[in-house]
Amino acid sequence: MQQQTIAVGPSPKVEVESVPGDLRVAGWDRSEVMAKTDGDKLDLKAENDQVAISCDENLILYLPREASLTIHKVAGDASLQALSGALVLGPVAGDLSMNDIGHVLLDKVSGDASLRNIGALSAQAVSGDLNLRGSRGDCAIDAINGDASIHNVEGAVVLKTVGSDLYLSKVRGAVHASGRVGGDASVRDVEGAVHFDTVGSDLYLRNVRGAIAASAGADVALYLAPIAGVEYHLEAGDDLLVRLPPDADVELHLTGPSAEDVRVDFPGAQLKGGDGNFEVTLGSGAARMFLTAGGDLVVTSQADKWDSAADFTFGMRDDFEWPEFPNLPPIPPIPPDLSDRINRRAREAMRRAQDKVEAARNRSEARVNAAMRRAEAKARAAEARSRSWHGRVVIGHAGVNVAGKAPEQGDPVSDTERLTILKMLQEKKISLAEAEKLLAALEGK
Repeated sequence: MQQQTIAVGPSPKVEVESVPGDLRVAGWDRSEVMAKTDGDKLDLKAENDQVAISCDENLILYLPREASLTIHKVAGDASLQALSGALVLGPVAGDLSMNDIGHVLLDKVSGDASLRNIGALSAQAVSGDLNLRGSRGDCAIDAINGDASIHNVEGAVVLKTVGSDLYLSKVRGAVHASGRVGGDASVRDVEGAVHFDTVGSDLYLRNVRGAIAASAGADVALYLAPIAGVEYHLEAGDDLLVRLPPDADVELHLTGPSAEDVRVDFPGAQLKGGDGNFEVTLGSGAARMFLTAGGDLVVTSQADKWDSAADFTFGMRDDFEWPEFPNLPPIPPIPPDLSDRINRRAREAMRRAQDKVEAARNRSEARVNAAMRRAEAKARAAEARSRSWHGRVVIGHAGVNVAGKAPEQGDPVSDTERLTILKMLQEKKISLAEAEKLLAALEGK
């Protein structure tokens, strides 16, 4: 384990290179930066309140709360909390959790993202689910591949694509989704305008206090009080249900498959038009609604019809439960015996390596000794053959030969045998002349 601490000012600029493992960051009230890693490398450098950090394993950081932080890449999970300065976070290969963070500029998150009580958010992509509960500024995300649950945003919400379901609640600005929402979309309590290019399934809207422009592939349910001078454009692939207050002041432009499919349940309301296109004015018509449905189109002020509409089952009732966000885990402390465990594992690994080296050395020496014994035996045998045949020469038709049968030519000397003889010569166990004689004997000369 490596650990370093340096003194800094109250708001340093901290930059972290690639983190090969998990990352945990927490703010504290000290004017110090403390870094810990369970790897072998940790570099911590500071100059003029600029801090640079690099490591080769998991990283834990404690920074002054007002520090600004830039992290280029995280290979594992990332967890950050209690930092009021700006945060720039590069790609995160695992899950991301944030709690009580300032403005966030986020690259891609390959897992899920759980964010609570952050500043403004700008993110490129979240491959899993996104849970955002509490943002003190605008929220802009290019792509969310899973579900998106966004609650209590002080500014606007700008999305491009959402792969599955979308839940939005308590947004103080506008809501704009320029791409496709793959599943259902539920939006309530929005202070600004709402715009959805395409919702793949059902769309539920409630208490929107700005203009609306949305299209859904299935059912659409709208519950609001029209605002004078504001236009609302809604298109449903199937049924469309709109609940308005009894004193609604709105001009309705309605399009349905036939007159039997279009209904306005207001006292004295009379449809004008034909061929599926109708108009009706409630009050003075201060607001305007353009509603199109592929199935039934119902505009009503009756709560019982709203609550009992069996086809509109997605988030319609007043007691609809919004998904809860998981509590962000605290940053766990490093165990006090971690250093001892790491040192013990290192000693065991070194001992195993030494045992392997010793075993290899013993095997090598055994092979050399065996080769030496074989070489010496061959040398003795060759000398014996030389003495036994000395001076015994006969003449045969094939030329000069040895007493009827010559000794067989020895096998070529192997590299191992040569190395053994050289080793014996180097260790001065034999002389140069003896080495030459031994080689000659091995070759059968």
